[in-house]
Amino acid sequence: MERISRLARKALTMLDTKVRSYGFTPVVHFELEGGFKPSAKMGNKQLNFSAINQAMAKLNLQAELKPEYWQNQWEYVSLFEGQSPLTEANNLEKAMQILPSLLKQFGAQDVYIRPVIWAGDKGSLATGSKAIFTDKSRDIHIPNAVQLNLSLLDSNGDNLMADGPLAEQIQHRMLQTSYDCCCIFLPEEEAYERLKLKTVYGLTDELSSPDNLSGGHQGSIALYRQWGKHNQPMGVEPLLVDAQQNTLTTHQDWRKTARIEHRIGAASRYFSPHLNVVYALANVVDVLHSRQKGALMPIGRSGDNQQVYPSRDLPDSLYGSATFPGGALSLFKQNDWLGQMIWLAQSDHTVANNKSCSEEQDIGSELKQAVIDFYESKRPEDTKGASPSQPANKHFAS
Repeated sequence: MERISRLARKALTMLDTKVRSYGFTPVVHFELEGGFKPSAKMGNKQLNFSAINQAMAKLNLQAELKPEYWQNQWEYVSLFEGQSPLTEANNLEKAMQILPSLLKQFGAQDVYIRPVIWAGDKGSLATGSKAIFTDKSRDIHIPNAVQLNLSLLDSNGDNLMADGPLAEQIQHRMLQTSYDCCCIFLPEEEAYERLKLKTVYGLTDELSSPDNLSGGHQGSIALYRQWGKHNQPMGVEPLLVDAQQNTLTTHQDWRKTARIEHRIGAASRYFSPHLNVVYALANVVDVLHSRQKGALMPIGRSGDNQQVYPSRDLPDSLYGSATFPGGALSLFKQNDWLGQMIWLAQSDHTVANNKSCSEEQDIGSELKQAVIDFYESKRPEDTKGASPSQPANKHFAS
């Protein structure tokens, strides 16, 4: 992973500089879901999130931890404090390293950063409800995601995701490139099991995200403007609360929070924050470069002028299965798009440093090979004893 991180940092810096050369500032934020097993002393008590967040602040992590929907599930949410994409990636990488030991200091027996916590909860939601549980008890396999939020600011600091076609063009490009690059954000075999929780494990009522690549404001690659994933108004902030902390008045500024949310990624100890920021910025560079050259294809529209989003299923395995022999890794091996975008940004760096292309190392090609080498090196352990419909470990595991 260190080799991937080292090369991805270089590529990230070049892509960030390339975006800024067009007069724009990229803004990236992460959300990471995980789980824990409480210690015997902790019992049914909740983690002390306030104390954990104080500890995170002392470590200069621009983020906070909060409880998530499922029992014994937490979410790491980065704060909007003007950090660069590189700093944001550094923060998440550091958080993934320290959160297991940090949460254990506050009562957790085990901490999990993995795509699925098998049998991590019990219960069954009432049909058509997202909040009311029935008396029926069954094992719930908790899905854990990594979400990458992407915005773009102009020279005045205005959020370009709020208006105009640019955000739709970037969203459309991410829908196209996510297929061949899915091993970047689905970096282990269990991540592909997570995609099948609705269809194979009967969690349709509990999960709202689509399994495939889809757009709009509710899809797996969502463009949030006025409305969020559950059709809730975006950018609503409380202005006045009463003594019981009930909100009395609110203010809405959805333009500030408008963003593309790439929410297919699976929580995993193999998830590389730097590589995923490289992927996000490569899409931005691709669109901005195409716009500058006048080579951007128009986005399809329906009769009512609504964008027509491409939609398709993802591979069902990292290394291959009966239905998809090559697996997601084979798609990444065969595709050179990411390397081309990195080289486009690197060319500017080469010229700026008065070097010829022959003198420069090809960061994109080296990064691609580092990803392939890393996945191939762990192929035996991750594929031994598992199949696309039968995970190797259906239980709590750290």
